[in-house]
Amino acid sequence: MIVTKCTPGGWIWWLTAMVGLLGAAPVRLAAQAICSAPHSSPVLASGQALRTLPPGTGWFQVSAFHQFSDRYFGTEGERRPFLAQGEVTTRSAYLTGAVGIARGIDLWAQFPLLDVRYADQTGARDGSGRGDPRLAVRVGPELFGAAAPLALRAGLKLPGRDFPVDATLIPLSEGQRDWEISLESGTALQGVPLYVLGWVGYRWRELNAEVDRKPGNERFAHFGIGGKVRALHLEAAAEWVSGEAPRYLGLEVPTAARQLVQLQPTAAYDLGPGSIQITGLIPVAGRNLPSGPGISAGYRVNWGAP
Repeated sequence: MIVTKCTPGGWIWWLTAMVGLLGAAPVRLAAQAICSAPHSSPVLASGQALRTLPPGTGWFQVSAFHQFSDRYFGTEGERRPFLAQGEVTTRSAYLTGAVGIARGIDLWAQFPLLDVRYADQTGARDGSGRGDPRLAVRVGPELFGAAAPLALRAGLKLPGRDFPVDATLIPLSEGQRDWEISLESGTALQGVPLYVLGWVGYRWRELNAEVDRKPGNERFAHFGIGGKVRALHLEAAAEWVSGEAPRYLGLEVPTAARQLVQLQPTAAYDLGPGSIQITGLIPVAGRNLPSGPGISAGYRVNWGAP
């Protein structure tokens, strides 16, 4: 069993964030998936039929995320304690939005603010500031006058600021650009108030020339099933990320390749002009990444037609 462990200060911050920043998955499936990555906000689910946003419509979401870990997945997938009884606490706020710009084309953007604290027997290191902003364009068959439950997304991640933690193990920002592409699909099930959705993709990671380090390119996938009864929306999802070996000073290091499999249960409820959501991140297997669970909450508002 994985148990969330937070410092008292972390719980105060989290309770404040829960009150002010509760957010939600949309009640219809308009597949606003973000790229699957261990350093992305989990509070972005989808709705009843995959399609791009109609021109002039969109949505905006404010979310908060909290994760604590005193262990990580080792090179063989085992859970290991950080050296010197280390503990890492990450608290993040995400501003995310999307807008339809033409029939069959929409744009998506996300801007994170991160706060991290790493403490061990030698002391503590803190840092806060801008994380890695992300941009994406999504193209659907509506662009060509067709209708099909498919969409193609192309995305870009720009480097944020440096943080006083080991970026090779706690990847808040690694100082380089990423490019990615993914294929998305989803549909409502006939005869039952349920839907399924998923996407698969590939991420190209550039060289961080300042430290001569190139993170390994990554494959990723996500699958979810959910449904809505009146104002309550529930979704169960799982995602997978598998990285290739990174390069340090031009040398490939196979033992530093990353992997992650995690569960994402979500509960959402319509409230006021938008909806509130709580999402959990539960790592179940991996390599070279923190293994502690996380929790996220936010509030999301749509504008324009339906």
